[in-house]
Amino acid sequence: MTIGLISLSTQAYDTNFSLHGSRASFLMQDSRWMTLNYLHPNANKIGMRNAAKANGDTHIYIYTRNGGDGFNGGPKFDLRVISPKPDWEAQLDTLNAIGLKPVLWLTPDDSPSIVRQSMDAQMAHFTNMVNRLDSKVTGYVPCLECDEYWSAAQVQALVAHLKSITDKPVGVHLTSGLGGHKGNMAYYANADYVFLQTGWDKTPAQIAAMVKQAMAVTGLPVVASEYAKESRTPAARALGNAACAAGAIGTGNGRSIVACGYEAPSPKKNNNNKYAFAAVAIVTAIGAGWFFSNYDIEFKLQATENYSLFGVKKTFKLNERNSISLNLENYEQDYSDSARFLVTYQFNW
Repeated sequence: MTIGLISLSTQAYDTNFSLHGSRASFLMQDSRWMTLNYLHPNANKIGMRNAAKANGDTHIYIYTRNGGDGFNGGPKFDLRVISPKPDWEAQLDTLNAIGLKPVLWLTPDDSPSIVRQSMDAQMAHFTNMVNRLDSKVTGYVPCLECDEYWSAAQVQALVAHLKSITDKPVGVHLTSGLGGHKGNMAYYANADYVFLQTGWDKTPAQIAAMVKQAMAVTGLPVVASEYAKESRTPAARALGNAACAAGAIGTGNGRSIVACGYEAPSPKKNNNNKYAFAAVAIVTAIGAGWFFSNYDIEFKLQATENYSLFGVKKTFKLNERNSISLNLENYEQDYSDSARFLVTYQFNW
């Protein structure tokens, strides 16, 4: 099991992909579907798209894998098992073309075969999805109801990993209530958004109070993401409206008002030294490698005309089963650059 424990600085997301104002309807119980299972080959994709657009949605929540969660979709189809398919790029293109921006949810609940895998396996799935689909999505949530199966330290490690490989925003979703059923605020560390599950049968006043509390306690923008099982009812829309009025910047189960938070895009800046840091970091890393000559050092360099990413990783073996890794990365793009230092522990039992 690998647990990321420390993040001294994290990459700020590109506000051109802000989730402020986002509007989704991911639960549609009356139709026996949830949009999370959209990428299943048997999902009623046309029906989901039409229903989401009819409910005023701008975004759509989608699983990248599933091992048991969700409505069955009727007696003929079981949509609870999803694995990556080669047509997913085209599927996301279709959504973007009609104005539904995908938000990828990378881990389902009710899926022990998935969540019991190692942290390295989880990060490998995250990396694969970002490498394939990042240009077609507007944000990520590492796990649905994360606190059901992972510790705060594990979720922090996954958030840090995501933020090291994408400039899209990353949100954290827990079980009902602020901090989930454990009331643990550490789950939100380094996240860009709180995806707040309020639970069912709440009044608009209760929803408003929960949103205000989440904003005050975490200091993060809040998406009221789960408050109604059927997102197309007047009652669900009233709850979404109350969340927005209280300061939420997005909704996940429908609303009737348009305005719900706004974040101005970051102005881009000219940068003629896009790869300068990488050159300096290479020299520094070589010196570090010489200093720690008894240990291997790994380098990572990715560069295109739009961005550069340089990373160096050193792993120290504590014994045959346990190790500690130091990760230093710099990400540079036209509008921003940032450095990240992460410490990762790996314990095997």
